[in-house]
Amino acid sequence: MTKKYVLVYAPATIANLGSGYDVLGVAIEKPGDIVEAKRTLEPGVHFTLSTIHENVPATSRKNVAAHVAALMLEEFKPPFGIKLTLHKHMPIGSGLGSSAASSVGAVVAVNELLQKKLRRSELLRFAVEGERLASGSPHADNAAPSLFGGVCLVRSYTPLEVVQIPIQKTFFWVVVHPHVIVKTKEARSILPKNVPLASAVRQWGNVSGLTVGLMTGNVALVGKSMEDTLVEPFRAKLIPAFDEVKRAALSHGAAGCSISGSGPSVFALAPSLKQARVIGKAMRDVFQSVAHVESEMYVSATNMNGAYVIDSGKG
Repeated sequence: MTKKYVLVYAPATIANLGSGYDVLGVAIEKPGDIVEAKRTLEPGVHFTLSTIHENVPATSRKNVAAHVAALMLEEFKPPFGIKLTLHKHMPIGSGLGSSAASSVGAVVAVNELLQKKLRRSELLRFAVEGERLASGSPHADNAAPSLFGGVCLVRSYTPLEVVQIPIQKTFFWVVVHPHVIVKTKEARSILPKNVPLASAVRQWGNVSGLTVGLMTGNVALVGKSMEDTLVEPFRAKLIPAFDEVKRAALSHGAAGCSISGSGPSVFALAPSLKQARVIGKAMRDVFQSVAHVESEMYVSATNMNGAYVIDSGKG
C-alpha cells in the first residue's frame, strides 16, 4: 500500500558519552521531535513549524527538517511534493541532539512516502546533512542513534560507516538540561585543533574501555571510561556550575558524568532507574542553588528502537 500520510517520532540522544567525541552516541526515550508528512500535488517541500521553543528556524531554507526533506526529493524526484510539519518538542542548543532528531524524523517520514523505500542505513547520509546545516559539520554521533536506536559508533566519516554496539545490559541514563543555550557551532569552535599525543593515548584507552563496558554490561567500566581529557575541559566553561553538578552526580551514586553533546545538558550513568532519579535531583538542585538556573530532568533506559512511525495512512 502506498502511503500518503505519515507521523514519525525521533528521539533525543546523548552524544560523545564523555570520551567518544564525534564517534559515540546513545538514544534515550524522551524527549523527542515529531514530524508529520503528507503527499501533495504541488512539487517541493511545503514546511510548517509548530513549537513553543524560541529561535527555531521557521523557514524551509534554514530548518534542518525541511532541508533534508528537500535533498531527498531532489535526488529521487518523486511525482509529488510533501507538506512537512515539524512538531518541535526539543529546544535548540540543548545538547540533546535537537537538530539530529528533526533531521532523522524528516528523512524517515519522507522515506515512508516514497514508492521504493530506502534501507535505514541509506537514510543516514541525508540526516547528517541537517547537522551540516545546523553546525557546519556533518557529525553522525547524534543522528545515528536517533535513527537506529541503541548505542552507535561512528567508525569512519570518509566514507561514513556506523556500527551499532550490541549492549548486553539495560543502562540507565539521567540528563539534566539547564535553561541556558550553547550553540553547537560555538562549542566546536573553542576546541583545540591539535592535542598532545599522551592525551590522545589516554582518550583512546577510555573510548576502548567504554565500548567494552557497554558490550559486557560493566557499568563501573563504562562510568570510569567516560573520562574526557580532550573536550570537556574546554566546554565545561560554557556550562554554569558544571564542576559542582558533576561532583553532585558522582557523590550521589553516578558511575560517570559528563557533558551531553556540546552542552549545556549534563548526563550521568546510573546503576538503576531509582538511583537515576536521585542523581538527577541532586544535579538539578546544584544548578538551582549554585548557578541560579532552572532545569529539566530526563530519566531513561537506553532506547533500542530509534525513530519509528507513530501513524500512517492513505489520507
